Amino acid sequence: MDSENVQALETLSGVLLELGDLEGGHNALLKSVELSPDQGHTKYLSLGQLSEGLQALDYYQRGIDLLSKAVERLSEDQELDHEAVAKMDQSNESITLKRELSNACCAMAEIYMTDCCFEEDAENKCQTLIQKGILADPKNPEALQCMSNFLLVKEEIEEAKAKMQESLSLWLPKYQAVREGRLDSSDFDPVEEAGEVLEGLVEEDDEVIDTWYLLGWMNYLRGQDYWGNSRFYLNNTKKLTAKFGVDNPQILQHAEELLEEMGPGEDGEDENENEINENSKEEEEFESSSGEEMEH
Repeated sequence: MDSENVQALETLSGVLLELGDLEGGHNALLKSVELSPDQGHTKYLSLGQLSEGLQALDYYQRGIDLLSKAVERLSEDQELDHEAVAKMDQSNESITLKRELSNACCAMAEIYMTDCCFEEDAENKCQTLIQKGILADPKNPEALQCMSNFLLVKEEIEEAKAKMQESLSLWLPKYQAVREGRLDSSDFDPVEEAGEVLEGLVEEDDEVIDTWYLLGWMNYLRGQDYWGNSRFYLNNTKKLTAKFGVDNPQILQHAEELLEEMGPGEDGEDENENEINENSKEEEEFESSSGEEMEH
């Protein structure tokens, strides 16, 4: 209907990227930039994620420039109209833009710590970007974690620990309460907190091998009362490794060593493991039969 509709192109790019069509998504974003280069920061941030090195830095910078202008306009409106402030607070528009700005600055800083670490004045540019990210959104854990990574690269270990603890305090309130003495350390179980984080990651994406492996190892470390859980998670680690392969063979090796040490589980646990294997077989048979039907 309209091949130059920018909103449609940006939506299309998102759909194509979700479907794994990186080239198609990239081309749709480039077309959107061509049609509307001075409006809409999102397309530049997406292009930054799809690019590498100096090209990625250029896209991120263009997105940051548009975000900075948008945040500045909102700040000016706040000064002129107190009612507008209340409305903006309700819509969270200002908060969202500042978080996006902060994250984009961190993304650029990460590139200076990796792909572009040998560029001229990379260290100072990296530090400036992280500071800008923290200034844009002081409550952004990612910005504080980025500063921690930067300090680790510089081997400023204690300073890096302090920034990481500050980052954690923003999303692990109990952790903050213990450090400030408002909660007795005996009332705080860091293993439980780790478990909650990992379980949340599984809910977000249940096909990440590292997450299952860490859950299995963590439950192994908690003692024999939790070995049933450990077997379940580590067997899932093996199943996903067989399905997708693994970048780090030591994960599979360690999982097998732990399973061997714990030995076979009770009947109930074995049933759970068999159920996992049966479900896997059913999925494979379904995929196989679907493929045959499509061929016919």
